[in-house]
Amino acid sequence: MVQPLTGKPIRTSLMRVMSDLAAFDIFLRGSAVGVLFLCAVIFLANGPRTRKSLAVVLLCLSLGPYVIVSSPGIDLSEGPIRFVLVMIAGVIPVLIYWAAIELFQDDVVIRPWQITVAVLIVGTSWLTQLQFPLGVVRGACVLIFFLHMLKIVVSGEVEDLIAERRRFRRWFLVWLLTLGIIITVIEITHLDQVLPYWVFPLQASAICLSAATFLVWSVRVAPDIWIEHSAASQRDINPNPAQAALIKRIDTAMAAGLWREEGLTVAQMAAKLGTQEHRLRSAINQGMGHRNFTSFVNAFRVHEAQAMLEKPEMAERTVLSIAFDVGFSSLGPFNRAFRSQTGKTPTEYRNEALLREE
Repeated sequence: MVQPLTGKPIRTSLMRVMSDLAAFDIFLRGSAVGVLFLCAVIFLANGPRTRKSLAVVLLCLSLGPYVIVSSPGIDLSEGPIRFVLVMIAGVIPVLIYWAAIELFQDDVVIRPWQITVAVLIVGTSWLTQLQFPLGVVRGACVLIFFLHMLKIVVSGEVEDLIAERRRFRRWFLVWLLTLGIIITVIEITHLDQVLPYWVFPLQASAICLSAATFLVWSVRVAPDIWIEHSAASQRDINPNPAQAALIKRIDTAMAAGLWREEGLTVAQMAAKLGTQEHRLRSAINQGMGHRNFTSFVNAFRVHEAQAMLEKPEMAERTVLSIAFDVGFSSLGPFNRAFRSQTGKTPTEYRNEALLREE
């Protein structure tokens, strides 16, 4: 006679499954922490301590504590160790944002609103651990950063001349943003308190896979992206004949004033030179050492603006009119490009130049 099933075997099987999931989850998280630590070590040993590489190192080191404290299978109780790890994990959205803008922007300028949002994210995260109900405020600030990152990724692709970075824009950061937004929504709504246990190994798998993929990609292209070089040091001194011929045509066109065209794009320049867009990008990046098309064009515009600002007979001309003359559509971009190239504002540069003439 077949005996009816009792609750005890079922409970035993469930406990065994839960135990296996917990062990698998801990294994994945340990692997993720190891990969993140390895990534930090490689970046530290991979050249000069630039702001770009520092952003990656700090992000990798801070993700480790998050991986640990976000697992229900790792019991740290409510002691000081857990408190410190949670505090470190609270900085992660800011570090993700910092690393992303350092990757996708060559001349990063941190503005007051970005500092304000970063302080709010960190401050509300820490206050939440002290039982202040500020999770929604923190989540809103995190979403602001993530959405701004997405804007940077999308809007900067056209101007980006580094092929590997352009490809990276299209898939990896989108994945990272998706993961970050999902985690943020879960934290805001406290869904992590009711999620089934099998979700946590999936989370650990996603983090581990993301970390490993980024490590492989970033180490392979680090010299081109993460270590800051001058344009001269990046220039290929031995371009192939076809690229050398294209570079000569680029130099001729720019010397003839092609840079004066307002809103000049890579596609427009390629059409004028009768070449393919990807060949033009490669020639300007690898053959001439420039990382961004707008910066490449602006270098000619700023050089011309310097010459105009130095002339005493043009002292009555406004800076705005000079900006228009050299191809800028407004004063803000002109001021930023001028300061980036010369270290001074146009007005400061003009005043110093005219003083030398006296």
